[in-house]
Amino acid sequence: MSASECCIRLRRRSFCVEADFVIPSRGVLGIFGHSGSGKTTLLRCLAGLEKDVQGVIRVNGETWLDENKILSSQKRNIGYVFQEGRLFPHLTVKGNLEYGAQRNPENSNVVDCSHLVELLNIEHLLGRYSYQLSGGEKQRVAIGRALLKNPRMLLLDEPLASLDEGRKQEILPYLERLHEELNIPALYVSHNIEEMLRLCDDILVMRQGKSVFNGNICDALVSPQSSLATVNNAVVVLEGSVSKQEKEFNISTIHTVNGNQFQVPGMMAIGKHVRLIIFASDVSLAVNRASGSSILNIIKGRVSAVLDRKDGRVLLRIDCRRDIVLSLISMKSFELLQLDLDKEVYVQVKAVVTHGS
Repeated sequence: MSASECCIRLRRRSFCVEADFVIPSRGVLGIFGHSGSGKTTLLRCLAGLEKDVQGVIRVNGETWLDENKILSSQKRNIGYVFQEGRLFPHLTVKGNLEYGAQRNPENSNVVDCSHLVELLNIEHLLGRYSYQLSGGEKQRVAIGRALLKNPRMLLLDEPLASLDEGRKQEILPYLERLHEELNIPALYVSHNIEEMLRLCDDILVMRQGKSVFNGNICDALVSPQSSLATVNNAVVVLEGSVSKQEKEFNISTIHTVNGNQFQVPGMMAIGKHVRLIIFASDVSLAVNRASGSSILNIIKGRVSAVLDRKDGRVLLRIDCRRDIVLSLISMKSFELLQLDLDKEVYVQVKAVVTHGS
């Protein structure tokens, strides 16, 4: 399957959506932006639920929209998951899933129902009604119902927004499993950057109805064009794999694809792919390598950009071989260390969050 190309224009009196972007053929494209930036409207345009949409939508070689053609919502065969789940209250979980399977337009068995039930851990819920389910359980069932349609695309519109933190942490592992197994494009709308970091490979950043960045999420986090690399919202993602275990210390060593090494808590299988999430506030800098420090992760780098300054703090981009790390330090430290561009520094990473497939 090829990537899908979208050029969407929707003009209203009070609001306009203008977005040009590419949807990868598989994996999860995050749509990120603050409330009112046009994220949900963009999904509705893709699903064929908005009138007067102009532009071009081509999904895996099929034209859904151009100047000569508008494919109906039903013929687009979208799997749509809303914030609330929207299960049928008169049907059991099994009945809701069967409803999704019955709406499969090709009547094919591409999606294995029993495997999906196991993947989402909802087998024990099959006989229950929606009022007997927690918020996280409802969302897992809603996702299963959407996938049993055998959709050409899965749209998830802030599926965790109505859940408390505990329920969010309950459902995120299931979304991560789906991320690894889905063979169709999925779009995930959120204004929570941490959800994006766990689930998405690529990202579309929306601001005031316009797309301002579309590309790899690792690039977005350090690009001035994406508006994500700011003092208030600074984090990077590095990809790597487990190369070593130290059982006596309960520590695993991760080597990034660019050759840097990080030690993280916990035992992970050798060779396991791991996504490292490093917040800029957890990264300090030194001009000389520290001795006798409790910090295990210290790597050499060079200052390559000043990305933001605010409230007496400065956000720096540090190139460490080909890995990029962000550091958020005080303006006073910046001046005392004389951190000019291209200056060599030692990056001291105090904490690393890991997520693995």
